[in-house]
Amino acid sequence: MAKREVLDGIRKAEAEVAQKVEKAKTERETLLAAARQKAREMVQSAEADAEAKFKSEIEKVRSDLQHQLDKIKADGDKDTAVARTKAEMRMDAAVAKILKEFERLIDV
Repeated sequence: MAKREVLDGIRKAEAEVAQKVEKAKTERETLLAAARQKAREMVQSAEADAEAKFKSEIEKVRSDLQHQLDKIKADGDKDTAVARTKAEMRMDAAVAKILKEFERLIDV
């Protein structure tokens, strides 16, 4: 083999290596870009899931609080009705007592 053929072989091998290195760099950049995109998508998905869960929990708490508020109002309305009924029942007795006292004072 002549010196020229050896040099041509070396140049050819170097060119092939350079091509393979360039191809590997391109593939690496493509894979990194894909991985970054996948990571962004995963983060966005996780954020969306967290936001949905947060909203769901907030709605559940609001619903529970509204239920408690409704119960407190209903209990208060019930207590008010009972107190009103008792007051009305005592009203007749109080009026009768006042009239009796008034009549006693007039008869004096």
